[in-house]
Amino acid sequence: MNREIYISENGLMLAEYLPSDCQADWLDWQDDETREGYNFIMDMPLSQYQNRTIRNRLYAVILRADSPDTPVGIVMISPPHGDPDLAIRVFAPYRGNGLGTAAFHLAAEYALAHMNIETLHAGCYEGNMRSQRMLLRCGFVRNPAGDQQEAHYVTGNPIMQYDYVFQGAI
Repeated sequence: MNREIYISENGLMLAEYLPSDCQADWLDWQDDETREGYNFIMDMPLSQYQNRTIRNRLYAVILRADSPDTPVGIVMISPPHGDPDLAIRVFAPYRGNGLGTAAFHLAAEYALAHMNIETLHAGCYEGNMRSQRMLLRCGFVRNPAGDQQEAHYVTGNPIMQYDYVFQGAI
């Protein structure tokens, strides 16, 4: 499969998102851990999801060199304008082995080196210790001034999304 590779390192690649990636992307939104991590339910049917307009500065698949046609996750930088925010979704079968940290680091490196971004934000919810540790390992620091209180997507109870920020070269 021919696709543009944005950046690669140590057998991991961030690459162009293709229509063939959509089903794996959509299936990830059906996962409870993904929903919890994003405080959001993507409830549109696959047919509608396939035809959505992607409005991100970057929306890339995470690939491994040993299986370059199988997406293992998504990295995105949004919004199209304003403070850039880096987010990641590692698909359920590939979680828990450091892939997220490596891909997040690679995406931050790409954003700073190739997208003319100087300051990059990232967020995670107060109970998501795994994401908090990942952000710190990638060189992000807590930015309490950017924290946002939200309503939990299921219960409606207040939860806090912590803001992290990275400035400078990786």
